[in-house]
Amino acid sequence: LPWKVRWQDLKDLFRRAGTVLRADVSLGPDSRSRGYGAVLLASAEDAAKAIEMYNGYSWHARTLEVRADRIPPDLDLSNPMNTLTNLGLPAPPPMGMRSTSLSPQLNISSNAQGRNLFVGNLPFQCQWQDLKDLFRSAGQIVRADVALGADGRSRGFGTVLFANDADANTAVAMFNGYEYNGRTLKVHHDR
Repeated sequence: LPWKVRWQDLKDLFRRAGTVLRADVSLGPDSRSRGYGAVLLASAEDAAKAIEMYNGYSWHARTLEVRADRIPPDLDLSNPMNTLTNLGLPAPPPMGMRSTSLSPQLNISSNAQGRNLFVGNLPFQCQWQDLKDLFRSAGQIVRADVALGADGRSRGFGTVLFANDADANTAVAMFNGYEYNGRTLKVHHDR
């Protein structure tokens, strides 16, 4: 991604391919772009169209590389709204409404309760991609989020949603009390 691009720019660009549910640009400890991001589209068709439209696309003198992210094989993608709920994500607001939150709050459904972990005492420079990369060694991750304040900065905690209970339990055993960039992580099942 071009270095000056922020999540809103990315969302605006990909909106031409379909309904964008979320867009993120990974930021380093200095709040500068790391040159990559992620876009969650409402359907597989929208995602395929986005890949076709933007892989190899020149944007601000940079050539984009766009590919599908890895999705758990047992995830039902037939209905995007059910998929969002199963992942613990809120459904998008009705047409004409905007979310007031910079980072959507997780609304965990009962079937995801045991798979969602709270991760506290994160280093403030930790981004969602860092959290996902760290916890990947415990099992299959569906989603990782770092809570952001109104100023767009980390609040020092986040959540990791695993594909199954066993992987979530493994992550608690592996990472509760784990030293990460000078901080001792507090990891437990989200209530």
